[in-house]
Amino acid sequence: MTNVPATRRVTAGLLITTLLGTAGCGNGYQPPPVASPRPAGAQQPASPRPPKKVPECDARRSLAADPTPPRKFVDQGYIRAGVDQTMTRMTHRDPATGEFKGFDIDLLVEIAKELFPGRDPRDTIRFVVVTSGERQNRLRDGTVDIVADSMTATCERATEVAFSTNYLDSGQTVLVRGDSPYQGIGDLGGKPVCAATGTTSIGHLIDRPEKPVPVAVPNWTDCLVMLQQRQVEAISTDHNVLLGLKDLDPSTRLVTQPPPSRPSGDTSCEWYDESRSECTWFSDEPHAIAFRQEDTEFVKFVNHVLQKLRDNGRWAEMHRTWLPEHPDTGPPPARYGPNPVWPPGM
Repeated sequence: MTNVPATRRVTAGLLITTLLGTAGCGNGYQPPPVASPRPAGAQQPASPRPPKKVPECDARRSLAADPTPPRKFVDQGYIRAGVDQTMTRMTHRDPATGEFKGFDIDLLVEIAKELFPGRDPRDTIRFVVVTSGERQNRLRDGTVDIVADSMTATCERATEVAFSTNYLDSGQTVLVRGDSPYQGIGDLGGKPVCAATGTTSIGHLIDRPEKPVPVAVPNWTDCLVMLQQRQVEAISTDHNVLLGLKDLDPSTRLVTQPPPSRPSGDTSCEWYDESRSECTWFSDEPHAIAFRQEDTEFVKFVNHVLQKLRDNGRWAEMHRTWLPEHPDTGPPPARYGPNPVWPPGM
């Protein structure tokens, strides 16, 4: 046996006695509370933007299709595409490969195939990550040439950027936790509901008669974290975006109860396939690709590509791949022609 000095034996004995005493005490060690930090940039309640006076328009209208590739981008040899990296069904970065994937990414690939025939389309796209609140600015300052980001065409946005024809009809609805008692937007009066900054979704929440408390964050995954941490009671945005968030957390669910009332002339469910389920949408969200207003040749060329995808069945194939549960009625027909906002002439 090794000889241990008496002083060490006494010290060790006191330490063991102390530890045993603490372990046996009714008021044992309590772990410190763990904070649930809010995402950087979160605003609760979200600050409404001052209303902008914009003439009424048909935001689905765009320039007539033209198959002529725009010389500007052919000579450039690539396009810079503004995309999100957090919308699983529409545009996201695959964690396994680092590649961008989704419905919007497939659209960009098809555009690149037509613009740069004979080349690997992904070699001709330079993806630039943008948030919803940055999209118009990144187009106007020249950071990107095109935005494919589940973006709704609106008359207000058309005063700042140009839009393609509508490539997907959707509408705003609600995602909640699986154990939530809420069945629809009508149950969320006074409750915190999350959406991304700079989206139409925030504006619709502010305008809802139930008066939910809108919470704005930079990224859609920030909303999901806040829902999981019970800092908000719901996430509300376009149905196609919510399907992607539900993929990330299968314990969540989409609401099933329609809004309690709809104003006269409401078109929210005009492009909803009622045979799939009862419509819970409470806004009309025509999705379009965005450009700088001066790039009219590019707009016309992309409208040509979109029409080709409608006609040859590729749009339907992409929809089956990425949005099989999305209850829209199919590829939206193209609408061409000017409106009071943009383009200024034909």
